[in-house]
Amino acid sequence: MTSFEYISTLLSIIIGLGITHLLIGISRFIYNPKNIKIYWIHLFWTLFIFIYMISFWWFEYNFSIIQGWTLQLYLFIILYAVLLFFLCVINMPFHFPDNFKIYYYSSRKWFFIVLILLSVVDIIDGFQKGVDYMLGLGIGYGIFTSVVILLSILAISTRRELLHGLIAIIINLYQIIYLFIAYNTLSVESN
Repeated sequence: MTSFEYISTLLSIIIGLGITHLLIGISRFIYNPKNIKIYWIHLFWTLFIFIYMISFWWFEYNFSIIQGWTLQLYLFIILYAVLLFFLCVINMPFHFPDNFKIYYYSSRKWFFIVLILLSVVDIIDGFQKGVDYMLGLGIGYGIFTSVVILLSILAISTRRELLHGLIAIIINLYQIIYLFIAYNTLSVESN
């Protein structure tokens, strides 16, 4: 077993648990639609997290070129996966609320704080890999990360439904477009 295979096993488990958690939450909506008030903005964030997690798992393959794994790099990557898992749990709590609109606005600060932390950890991790690595990610990465941080700060500071809806739609669209442009091919040569 290579170092990458060993390390990616734990990452895959954490990501798999998060995806499972989201899918169980969605199945609870389907199973019990009369007793749960679904909220469209919450569903957009559920989609965002799901796509974020599968794109991280897809991107994880690029780590296979790393020859000398350090504890620092390993801990950063695990921290990133754990923060993604926390997003899942904040989005779909273990104790399901009856009204997801009320739940969304009451938990939004924690959700967006974790989303900002994810972006900060990702930036720090990238710079640890070097300036060439960061430049290799392209301008789309910088735009996406900046947009996520700025819109998350805005979402923390307001409860306005229209703004939250626009933020959820904008970030989802950008993420999907960026995913197909930046990571369309599973190849370690792409970065």
